[in-house]
Amino acid sequence: MDDKLTTQEYWEAYYKRNNVSKQQIINVCSQYDTYWDLLFGDKPEGKNLIEIGGFPGRYLAYLASKYNVKPTCLDYNSDAKQIEASFNVLDVNDYDILQKDFTTYETPKTYDYVISNGFIEHFEDFNSILDNHVSYLNEHGKMLIMIPNMKGYIKLYKRLVDPKNLAIHNLKCMSLDVFRDFATRHNLKIKELTYFGGFPHAVHQELNIVQKVIYKLHRLFFKKIANKWVNKYPSKQFSSTILAIFEKK
Repeated sequence: MDDKLTTQEYWEAYYKRNNVSKQQIINVCSQYDTYWDLLFGDKPEGKNLIEIGGFPGRYLAYLASKYNVKPTCLDYNSDAKQIEASFNVLDVNDYDILQKDFTTYETPKTYDYVISNGFIEHFEDFNSILDNHVSYLNEHGKMLIMIPNMKGYIKLYKRLVDPKNLAIHNLKCMSLDVFRDFATRHNLKIKELTYFGGFPHAVHQELNIVQKVIYKLHRLFFKKIANKWVNKYPSKQFSSTILAIFEKK
């Protein structure tokens, strides 16, 4: 299986200048605390967790520190030092790093919790990638998957100011029905399925003058005014993320 929309070189360059700080990790990861609590439940201590495409390890470090679970990072990025730095800054000492390609690696063990953030949308055959996640889940396991939402009005915005980033994402997977069908295929119970987050105004490329105007107007409007309502009433049109939590029946 090799239908990736990105390359290993792309991701290594993307995270090359990633700086690790405790507060930055907490700021990024804590916004999902409501959903982490739903995933881990009352007594997660001593259980294990794997993140598919886990580089640079900030979610794993945060969750291991907060819930006292043992984390495993699976990612084909060749720089393990950044992953180790994420764990170290949150004083997580017991962890595993698997520098493997998820599309070819066959796991010898299963896990209590599986998470995947911003991963499946970088493949043409996203359903096969989704299906392979289940092979990592143990008999009573739970899984959380997050992907960006680039449909609705967001798609128009991205076409205007962020087309290069739009091109490496498979928008076909950005539908709640994709996750409903996934749950049905594998007899999984859906614990949560929702749009989440404010409008994603950030861009990943150099902008011309017109694009800068569009970007700055959207950043101002959504940060100062509209995101209050977008966060309260999440939707396909304006919310940045699709989030799903599953449990084996």
